[in-house]
Amino acid sequence: MIAYTKQPRRIARASAFTLIELLVVIAIIAVLTGLLLPAVQKVREAANRTKCANNLKQQIVGLHNREGALGSFPSAYEGPGISPGWSWSTFLLPYVEQDNLYHELKADTLTFGLGKNPVTPTQTPLGQHKLLLFRCPSDPSPDLNPERLNFALSNYRAVAGPTTFTVFRANWDMGGVMYQNSKIRMTDITDGTSHTLAIGECIFDQRIGKRACIWVGMTGVRGRSIWISDVMWWVDENAARVNGPAPQAFSSRHHGGAMFGFCDGSVRFFKDNTNPNLIKWLAGRNDGQLVNYDF
Repeated sequence: MIAYTKQPRRIARASAFTLIELLVVIAIIAVLTGLLLPAVQKVREAANRTKCANNLKQQIVGLHNREGALGSFPSAYEGPGISPGWSWSTFLLPYVEQDNLYHELKADTLTFGLGKNPVTPTQTPLGQHKLLLFRCPSDPSPDLNPERLNFALSNYRAVAGPTTFTVFRANWDMGGVMYQNSKIRMTDITDGTSHTLAIGECIFDQRIGKRACIWVGMTGVRGRSIWISDVMWWVDENAARVNGPAPQAFSSRHHGGAMFGFCDGSVRFFKDNTNPNLIKWLAGRNDGQLVNYDF
């Protein structure tokens, strides 16, 4: 009888030790996970930043190839008056290995939206085609931009120039390298291509009024507004603050700043605290402003 009473006690004691050991293992795994997760997130964001910079680099190379072939950078968009028009990124398609899409859009022969104002995907359904070249991997935005009539979203907008406008004027030279119906040549960038912005990042975040943009074109008039921010924006006292509160401020999901592509093909990261005047003058192609910067 004594032998039988001791055996359950040993089993209970062994089970207690097993439970304690299991809890210790779980605690160690939890600690290691807590230590590894931030490192994994940092590695993922570093990869995303590299991909985003490469997107901008490829876009600038495309601009160079287009300028070499046709004699000028593409317009931010082409369209008369306040009418819609195909965007710079559409005109870039043949120079970034998207010839088939460009030909299917018939951008050389058809008016964007077939004369409708505003344009919707009903007239141009291919404008809903997602292009990874125009998407920053750090921005978890929807594929279709609900703020811009559900055309495919883009995170890269043309920098129109160092200007403050209270109203929009058709065909107004805004001082940059891409604006409505512009035909800027490389030789027109007298400030130097390494000192002139071409493209900047923009994010989608409805909570704070950030609408990103779209790649296919400027959709025209809605309400009392001409939606030129579909494809371009200028850099003024408000919008020049990186990740600032202005709805059209250049912005990103990268921690602490945003990426910009320069006309020479270089890509640089502008920190949130970058002097807004520096960004403003870098947006101009021939304003004669001397800008010293260190990134």
